[in-house]
Amino acid sequence: MKTRFYERTAYKLSEQPVPVCFLKLDDHFDYRLGVIQASNPHPSVIIAESVCARIADVEMYAFLIEDARKRHGLEKGNDVKAAILTRSFFVGYLGAARALLDSAAVGLAILYALPIQPSERSFAHGTFWHQLVIVAPNVHRRYHAMRLAFNELFRWGNEIPYRVPPLYISHEQFGPYSSREMHLRMLDEAQVDLTNVPAEPMRYNWIDPLHLHDRWKTTLLSLCEKICQDIEQQT
Repeated sequence: MKTRFYERTAYKLSEQPVPVCFLKLDDHFDYRLGVIQASNPHPSVIIAESVCARIADVEMYAFLIEDARKRHGLEKGNDVKAAILTRSFFVGYLGAARALLDSAAVGLAILYALPIQPSERSFAHGTFWHQLVIVAPNVHRRYHAMRLAFNELFRWGNEIPYRVPPLYISHEQFGPYSSREMHLRMLDEAQVDLTNVPAEPMRYNWIDPLHLHDRWKTTLLSLCEKICQDIEQQT
């Protein structure tokens, strides 16, 4: 029977379509697993739902960021509301993206019985990659090509205090009455001294978080497709 695991995620609450890879994977579950008792769920279904839930969260936060600038853009004072919400939602976005990467790594560690500690089940951990290439070299090859993109996401998540600076910094650099778009941007710099940013306005780069989502979305969806392939092959 179909597990419909994707209906237990944020996709259930949104108009975003469920990625096709998850729908196809549930067709495979329907064919291979038969009736699954709620008291004894199959590990593959748990991994699938975990990964699907986190990409659903990523897309939810991207929607909330976009919706904030649409809802708060015309009335007086709404520019500040949009900037505040954008920062809060982007912090949530980065957390969801990190959780997606970790969920996929945990899934691979379980599927291929990697001899590592739970704390090492992460794309950010060298031991994970070392054991994956030993146990499943072909699988390692498929994911290793995405490692640079993973590392960029990890850096942004680790550097939130610098990347998502207080709105005061933005107002000081661009002026409180500059265009709204300027205050929706994040600091595209690593570990800067925030106290120096207003004094050197031309030195630093800023970026729209939705541009980052556009850049990362393809990689994250590709990750979901790959992990769905592994779940199917190991089920």
